[in-house]
Amino acid sequence: MNMNFYVLRLKICGIKNIEKPVEFNFYKKTIADDFNPDKFKIKAIYGENGSGKTAIITSVKMLQNLLLEKNYLSDNDTQRYLVEMINKRTQKGYIECEYYVKLDSLKFIMNYRVDFKLKEDGRLYITHELLQQKKGSYSKNKYNTVYATKDGSLVEYADKDSFDYYKEKTLNLLDKQTFATSLLEIDIDKKHLDKSDSQTITTLLILFALFMYVSIDEADNHQNYVFREKIKELDEEKIKVVGADIIQQISRKVLKGNDNDRTIPKKVFGRYKKRVERLFEFIKIFKPDLQKIEIEKKDFDKYYRCNLRMVYEDYTLDKEFESRGIKKLMDLFTYLDAASSGAVVFIDELDACINDVYLDKLIEYFVYYGKGQLCFTSHNLSPMSVLKSNTNSINFISSINTVHTWTNSGNSSPENAYKNGFIEDSPFNVDASDFLGIFGDADE
Repeated sequence: MNMNFYVLRLKICGIKNIEKPVEFNFYKKTIADDFNPDKFKIKAIYGENGSGKTAIITSVKMLQNLLLEKNYLSDNDTQRYLVEMINKRTQKGYIECEYYVKLDSLKFIMNYRVDFKLKEDGRLYITHELLQQKKGSYSKNKYNTVYATKDGSLVEYADKDSFDYYKEKTLNLLDKQTFATSLLEIDIDKKHLDKSDSQTITTLLILFALFMYVSIDEADNHQNYVFREKIKELDEEKIKVVGADIIQQISRKVLKGNDNDRTIPKKVFGRYKKRVERLFEFIKIFKPDLQKIEIEKKDFDKYYRCNLRMVYEDYTLDKEFESRGIKKLMDLFTYLDAASSGAVVFIDELDACINDVYLDKLIEYFVYYGKGQLCFTSHNLSPMSVLKSNTNSINFISSINTVHTWTNSGNSSPENAYKNGFIEDSPFNVDASDFLGIFGDADE
């Protein structure tokens, strides 16, 4: 089965400092049957500190979690995190994503939106959900509703005969989990199975979420915040009795997923080993003296607990003690590999700890050879020179929640236009003298 996904448009409101809706377009407005995203595969998002770049990637991760984890909003740790993520003024928001699907010879344009709100009990709830579909791929076709929910209840379903059935099946669920997730979890009566293509379209939404890879910068994963809040909940007596054990349990939960300490099922260990071999070939480009990456594994019944060690000519080093730049590249390998193979990938702070030359060559690779879709935020301006010839590839987000797209204009370069404050709503009106009187007055 040949399956491809591509994000056409992303609209976000109410996440972190994004108070007003912001919209990013990844493709041109008209989508014909010969849809070809080759010149639209990469998008770089730039903005001032605090303009909302990380909020964009966080929103995509939240969308993915809502579609893939049925207990996402039921988990107390998640709720603590989300309460801090919701814009303090709006106390509500939404994420809307229009995307293209090609399934063998079938083509669809689909639009999904989920609205959420912080309620009086201090928890976040889903208030509205909508999935729409255009048959065929032409953008002027009318959207048809696949399903819609409001305030925890199904209010519309394309298969009219099954509406009452699914409404009852999802009763009291849809303010805490999405209908898409619920549909995959419930036992469906045979007479309601495959009566229409609504289930197929909803399944494609789940597959779209699975095809996305989202990397959030380490400084913004907020795991330490969750850990601190959990510790606050422990009263003094409880800490005295079982404090050490509880802290260890919380630590394991909070820190799970560390790429340096992976639990690999034995049945897929061969595939993992090949992936590490390709990781070695990737890192060796940047560190020619690296001899190999060794997998240190411990046997746990059906699993191996794996740890990576970097082997050089005269010493061996645990991955954890590699340089920050090399660790960053190792952590990004999974995402870059996915983008190269056809996945939809969002990366926050792609440029963090990576040399300009390496960064430009990586971007250049995806411009010419990447098969998937790559969207990233960055402070480093050098990729602009690689991307400026691509269509719709450079966006600027401002501190007042406006988005502007770079378009070629004479001999002007996006780097110079941005640095000199010529991008609308993004003036860098900072002078060196502005820092006088702030640094160095330690005696006062």
